[in-house]
Amino acid sequence: MGSAKISNKHKQILDAAATIFSQKGFHQARMDEIAVMAEVAKGTLYYNFSSKSLLFAATVTEGMEDIVRQVRAELVSDLPFPEHFHLLVSTIVRLYMQHSDLAHIIFNELSSGIDDEVLVEIERVRSRFIEFIAEMLSWGQQKGYIKSIDLKLSAVALAGIIDSVCSHILQNPDEGSEEQAVETLYDILSSGLLGGTGQ
Repeated sequence: MGSAKISNKHKQILDAAATIFSQKGFHQARMDEIAVMAEVAKGTLYYNFSSKSLLFAATVTEGMEDIVRQVRAELVSDLPFPEHFHLLVSTIVRLYMQHSDLAHIIFNELSSGIDDEVLVEIERVRSRFIEFIAEMLSWGQQKGYIKSIDLKLSAVALAGIIDSVCSHILQNPDEGSEEQAVETLYDILSSGLLGGTGQ
């Protein structure tokens, strides 16, 4: 029971931090307002995260790891690769939209004077996300759907394009829906990647 309470407090803090960091940015966000939004004592906040930098790092890395876990779980399927690839794109887009505060931080706050050690930790998680996408592309290449192409660079490009489109939609919701983002991204990415004959 005690560990569940600690886990709940941890999640409350990270959810509140994502909202505040998204709204105010890393430098303008204050630990006391995060504590108020999380409905925890300031001492509890500092007990869990001894500095704003560590809280920011945990907000981004744990959020990204959760997204990767959800994408992995939803992509366990026997679909043909083109449908599997569509599912990959739509799942990433949907999760970015659902976690819009986290997405806003990832898209806008990771180059604004954050401590180097924090950026290194965030980059490690980002690299695992890229490796996961590269694994998906490798499977498609083995099936003959994806042309001979550098899979790591392709994964970086794919993640970057998805980031850019989702960032634009989140900042300009009148210019496109989640469904439009998915279909546009799939058309662009599949036309550039699905160059094989299939099996």
